[in-house]
Amino acid sequence: MAEAAPMQFELYDISKTYEDNYQNGPFFAGDMPTRPAIKQMQKVFDFEVNSRLGVPAGPLLNSHWCDVYAQLGFDLPVYKTVRSVERACHPAPNCIFLNAENQFSHQDINTQMKPGVRPSLDEKITITNSFGVPSLSPEVWMKDIEAGNKKMGSGQLMLVSVNGTPGLAERDLVEDYGYVSAMAKEAGAKIIEVNYSCPNLGGSKEGALFSDPENSALVSKKIRESIGDTPLMIKLGWMPAEQLEKVIAANRPYVDGFAAINTIPRKIVNDQGGSALPGEGRLQSGTCGFAIGELAEEVTSNLIDLRTKWKDDFVICSVGGMMTAQDLHRRLEMGADMVMSATAAMWDPYLAQRFHEYK
Repeated sequence: MAEAAPMQFELYDISKTYEDNYQNGPFFAGDMPTRPAIKQMQKVFDFEVNSRLGVPAGPLLNSHWCDVYAQLGFDLPVYKTVRSVERACHPAPNCIFLNAENQFSHQDINTQMKPGVRPSLDEKITITNSFGVPSLSPEVWMKDIEAGNKKMGSGQLMLVSVNGTPGLAERDLVEDYGYVSAMAKEAGAKIIEVNYSCPNLGGSKEGALFSDPENSALVSKKIRESIGDTPLMIKLGWMPAEQLEKVIAANRPYVDGFAAINTIPRKIVNDQGGSALPGEGRLQSGTCGFAIGELAEEVTSNLIDLRTKWKDDFVICSVGGMMTAQDLHRRLEMGADMVMSATAAMWDPYLAQRFHEYK
């Protein structure tokens, strides 16, 4: 008898709007996994945690999403990026499957590629990630962060991601990064991650900060002044090793850790050569999943090399292209302090279980 096909899940339903996923997701009716006994607690910053596995800023849209993923065994869920003002999401679709058989190289960055279909193996999924950093109003998310902290189990820790917003009448961009970070702290954020690396903002300044040593350090200094001694990580995109060294050196006086990478920007085109995603300014989109794994691992390796060279102890959160338990463990073995999976976790509710059972 033919073997039954493995059950396919889609906890974040990419055929639905962001708003529908926010209100009604995650779409998961399976059994919650049974967790193996925790042999040894791990340390992240000064917190004792069950494991160093999380879900990065992206799919976990609110406290309910963070709660479900914590129950699935992801001990470090990141509450999706919030702003000091309400901001609508890009129109759906936000995620589309991409035709990516092979790993991207740095020559592929910003080049064209076409949509595809869901691969037969979920560990080969590569998608667009084009949301535009939406946010509900602070009145909503501050209460929800408080609720999210209460939902975490023993040895679990919710991180909060924030993003500054340019063009506000009341504050400039640097001030707004400090302001929104202080709001996150007030809401109860135990670790704050600041997004300097979103490639889905139509070329706006806020999305290009990560590769700019001077301006990113100005922002980090302002945030540090605004949040006191709360642990602070900044989210980076791919960049060459020499540039990475400049950025880390400039930011290190104010920052406790670095999360990398976010996504790899590509131009997603339809058969007519136009933008495959609807709306203005969306030809270029972040891409994530299987095909960014090698570029992500390269940055993790470069961060580890810098830390060793400088005899430093900054925290490294490795993100990008880890689709299996083996991938996640390999990055930890390299020397990352935390590992986080977004794309794989959107389709594989049992990834954390396999991570915890991995020998």
